[in-house]
Amino acid sequence: MPIEKNTHVVVDNSLVIYQRERTRVWQCKYLLKGKWYRCSTREHDMTAAIRSANMILMEAHMRERFHVVPTSRLFRDVAKLAIKRMEEEMRVGEGRVIYKDYIFVINKYLIPALHTKFIDRITYDDIQDLSVWRINKMRKIPVKSTMKNHNAALNKVFDEAILRNYMKGADRPKLQATGKPSERRPVFTMNEVRRLLKGLDLWIRDASTENIQVRLLLKDYIYVLLDTGARPGRELLSLTWANIQYASYTNDRLVIHFEKSKTGRRTAIAKRLTIEALDNIAKRNYGKPLSNLIEYQTTEEIFRHKSVFVSQIRGQAKLIRPINFEKQFAAYLKMMNLLTDRITGRPRTFYSLRHTYATFALLYDKINIHTLSKQMGTSVQMIEKHYSHLDSERAIDQLGSERTMALLDAVDKPKGNLQVVKS
Repeated sequence: MPIEKNTHVVVDNSLVIYQRERTRVWQCKYLLKGKWYRCSTREHDMTAAIRSANMILMEAHMRERFHVVPTSRLFRDVAKLAIKRMEEEMRVGEGRVIYKDYIFVINKYLIPALHTKFIDRITYDDIQDLSVWRINKMRKIPVKSTMKNHNAALNKVFDEAILRNYMKGADRPKLQATGKPSERRPVFTMNEVRRLLKGLDLWIRDASTENIQVRLLLKDYIYVLLDTGARPGRELLSLTWANIQYASYTNDRLVIHFEKSKTGRRTAIAKRLTIEALDNIAKRNYGKPLSNLIEYQTTEEIFRHKSVFVSQIRGQAKLIRPINFEKQFAAYLKMMNLLTDRITGRPRTFYSLRHTYATFALLYDKINIHTLSKQMGTSVQMIEKHYSHLDSERAIDQLGSERTMALLDAVDKPKGNLQVVKS
């Protein structure tokens, strides 16, 4: 064990207290099962520090006796405990879906930047250093929503430290989400959506033999995104036929139960475009209409396609999950001169279809934001934040409406002259 300056041995080969340079607070090192651990005694007086160190060693032995693994108060160790707690809560169904994002942030950004810092001595300057390090790591200034996620992840580590009495609530640094404002998201205009949909069939006909199945499925994928506002990727690609059912009151609406949504399980309503797309997939892959697949409630994933390169199973080509979907979509948009959003100057992606759905729902369908938030699995605040620029366009139509005046005119007018009563 390396000996620090100003060191006092409390128990031979088991417990030592010492002071670092530029601080009067006594630290302690204790040996447990062949491994040395460090922590602060929080004491300035040596006699009090010795007493505190003995208590720390005693507690460590008690934890070891009851199979509670001791840990240092270094940020990296407390962060791992916070991750373990979140993973356990998710395993038993009590955790939030956002915990996966927190764990990613802790592993990729927080532990590498703060790993050797003691959890109870992280200062405002350390948080500032973290901000600079993060910008260099990302090679850009994160937006405010990203900063909120990072701060929430960091607070989970501080919560763990406070829960374990490794730090006091008063020691928690104040965090601020000082990222740059979120940028307006790329969307398609109505005319651009028409062009996008109109060119798909010709693009599919021009595909090579190995690509035609992928492009057919991509067309159906686009239809569902435009029709439901679902999140592209895991939320949609993990959808099974058992997650689909007809609405109880009509056969021209589907109820979709998303099991792997970013915000947990949720339900959305789908209409004609989705019914057409899923029916096409059912007939291509199984030779049966959509109604049969819904009736069977099979747990096979929907967005799969046949491949000429995969061996036959029971006389049918194996169904595989699409790869390079994003590249195929980007290539199609580039061919149609639709890749770049003229307003934002940013490239469009599958998420642009989700944002286009929200824009059309607000502008043309007049769906209120509370209903839209449930349909899309997001908060009202997020919709207000990202689509507030539509308010003026919506107001033109809404303020110009004559509906209220028509209703007022329909009321029977009083007979005779109105008299003004003076007070």
